[in-house]
Amino acid sequence: MNRDKPLTSEEIGAAPPVPLYHSESTLDEQERAALGIDIAYVQWRAEFRRTVVASGVLNRPWRSVFEADMIFTIVAHRWLAGRPITHKELATYFELFATEATVSRHVDDMEEGGMIVRQTDPGDRRRTFLLPTKRLEAIGHEYLRMKIRIMRDHGFVWAGAAATDSKTASDPA
Repeated sequence: MNRDKPLTSEEIGAAPPVPLYHSESTLDEQERAALGIDIAYVQWRAEFRRTVVASGVLNRPWRSVFEADMIFTIVAHRWLAGRPITHKELATYFELFATEATVSRHVDDMEEGGMIVRQTDPGDRRRTFLLPTKRLEAIGHEYLRMKIRIMRDHGFVWAGAAATDSKTASDPA
């Protein structure tokens, strides 16, 4: 089995929906560590969310931590890549599991909490960019430092600048 090739829908459908016993698992050590990272991150993220809510920055907790984290990540990543994202573009990332209205409510909450701002595109006044704020950057530093620490604790190591373009964030989109 080629582990670098994504599974097809046929391969997923062919896997029987029966219990998997521990002794039958084919996950290797690296894959088990990745699961450990996910669990450690979820535990840390729950505590961090309580801290952000307790700070008074938000009038109510975000509707979905997963969606909020992804929105923050996409907005910041695109901004770092020099290509700020519009609300419409952002909504396309979520079209399979959240409506554009749900994304709008998240963006409204984030703007109200001072995490992002909307800015009209000077070249096309019909477009509005979503931009990170200094508050989001401060929170982002903590978020990313902890994510990196959790990854290191589970044996993952950054490949270094040689593997990436150090001038901008890479953007696969």
